[in-house]
Amino acid sequence: MRRILPIILITVVLIFINAPLPYASVVTINPRAIGEPEQSFAASSIGLNYASAVSQTITGAFSETGGGAFNNFYFPDRTSVVDKTGLNKDYRLSAFYTASGTAAPSPQGFTASFNTFDLQIYANQSLVGRSTGVVTGTAHLVPDSLVHASGDFDVVVNFAAVGGFFSSNIRTAEFTGLVDSSTVSAGSTFYSVHTGSGNLSFTTGVSQTLTALDTLIGGPQSAMISNPEPGTFVLLGSGLGGLAMFYFWQKWRKTDIQL
Repeated sequence: MRRILPIILITVVLIFINAPLPYASVVTINPRAIGEPEQSFAASSIGLNYASAVSQTITGAFSETGGGAFNNFYFPDRTSVVDKTGLNKDYRLSAFYTASGTAAPSPQGFTASFNTFDLQIYANQSLVGRSTGVVTGTAHLVPDSLVHASGDFDVVVNFAAVGGFFSSNIRTAEFTGLVDSSTVSAGSTFYSVHTGSGNLSFTTGVSQTLTALDTLIGGPQSAMISNPEPGTFVLLGSGLGGLAMFYFWQKWRKTDIQL
């Protein structure tokens, strides 16, 4: 037990030192990567005004194409505008996306689930980031007439930075906002125009390789360990912290008895 406990403690320290914060939302923006003069700055989200066109069949399957222009960087919250970013002065930042999914009636109106969501972000004409797969995506619409509805949406995608404008440690992007929808029907197909304001935020962190405990004590096996949830870290740290306290208490008690 004496030999195992120090090894466990070392392993925990290595995990906490090397593991990124999986839900950290602060990213670095570098305008000089696209040839602009502004220095790098921190941002937690970006505001966006958008419009999209939606085609939906009577079965609920839909496809959507949209885009918009970003208006402000925010940090440290969604109301504090970052100054001197160069956005809409030296360069423009825009988003384009295509999506598909299914919509179904809900008690309040309709709920849509996204099966695909392909997001691309451009600084002027340069691609600076894009999605690499949808994680989750839902939208809710509440009609107030036969042709009009309003609601909200929340889409999370895996995200890859391109060219250095966004920091390379971004893992996912979350696109949230409000929807104002106007709809007309043509036979069994419904056509809608969606407009609204949204917000794009990010999470950071990458998967990593950690050496398994049996390797540290001479075993042949190593393991690939992805970033655990924050709750997992808390439970792991609490349990192993208790073991450490017990170990040092036993050591102190033995020394005290010998004295």
